Amino acid sequence: MSDHSGLSIENLSIAFDGGQKIAVNGVSLRVAMGEAVGLVGESGSGKSLTSRAALGLLPKKSTASGQIRVGRHSILGMSPGQLRAVRGAGIAMVFQDPMSSLNPVARIGDSITQVIRSHGDVSEGDAFARAVGLMERVGIRDAKARAASFPHEFSGGMRQRIMIAMALAAKPAILVADEPTTALDVIVQKNILTLLDDLRREEGMGLLLVSHDLAVVASLCSRIAVMYAGQIVEEGPTKDILLHPRMPYTVGLLASTRRDKSAARLMSIPGAPPPLGDRAKGCRFAPRCPLAIDVCRAGAVSLAEVSPGHTARCIRTADVQSMNLESFSLMQREVAHG
Repeated sequence: MSDHSGLSIENLSIAFDGGQKIAVNGVSLRVAMGEAVGLVGESGSGKSLTSRAALGLLPKKSTASGQIRVGRHSILGMSPGQLRAVRGAGIAMVFQDPMSSLNPVARIGDSITQVIRSHGDVSEGDAFARAVGLMERVGIRDAKARAASFPHEFSGGMRQRIMIAMALAAKPAILVADEPTTALDVIVQKNILTLLDDLRREEGMGLLLVSHDLAVVASLCSRIAVMYAGQIVEEGPTKDILLHPRMPYTVGLLASTRRDKSAARLMSIPGAPPPLGDRAKGCRFAPRCPLAIDVCRAGAVSLAEVSPGHTARCIRTADVQSMNLESFSLMQREVAHG
């Protein structure tokens, strides 16, 4: 995988209803080999749609433009057969709900074996032995015996480990994990994140971690992209995002996390994102932003570099920098109450 160029998304837009409802608007994102990148945003921000587009898993009624490259492969416009060839060794995905992805009537060992054989000329015996090895690697004890079990016989954390084993079956260059720990308790969540990080380091693969929880991606990723209403609104090294956020939405996420560390729910930011298809000209976050002024609503706001490798979609980055989380939270509450 050393010569693999990773994942590159350039100016990706995804729309529905003949282009009338834009769900993802001009998103660019890169994941290098061996790198962990976080994509964070609240429900409906377009983060999951963006990550699934990387595997060619877009809804049938959607249209997409821009470019997505996995190594030397251009994903958009590929036929189903071409996409199947790229998925697995090129890019694989761990989904949020393992039970919706695992065959409930197939034994776990058979499911993993089938994935291995679909990506190479391997005998059933050799594939099964490798499946057991993958189960051991992701921390499933007595793997050979447990390979005969069905999905419902495993806990939620163990099912997620099985999904990771299946994703690793074809030795992917890029692994996309879409909300992989949302339904798990805190201890199991930490174990799964540690496993993903260990596997990334050992295999040298790129990892795109998608989550609504800024604390989750910050614990694992060297870079974070913050997504709001279909756009990247801030991106940079994790340390910069945490210590020097320059976009009000990002500050709101941080303030929410610190007010309630046990939940860290993004929806604690007052208000709601604009509806799909909204044609507002200005900053998408302006209706919820305590720093918004008339010029924020007048026209589109572009991503601009605020420090090396750190960009923000805001015209008031200097004012954001001078605020602390407590004062920002107070201003947010004032906006929410009119």
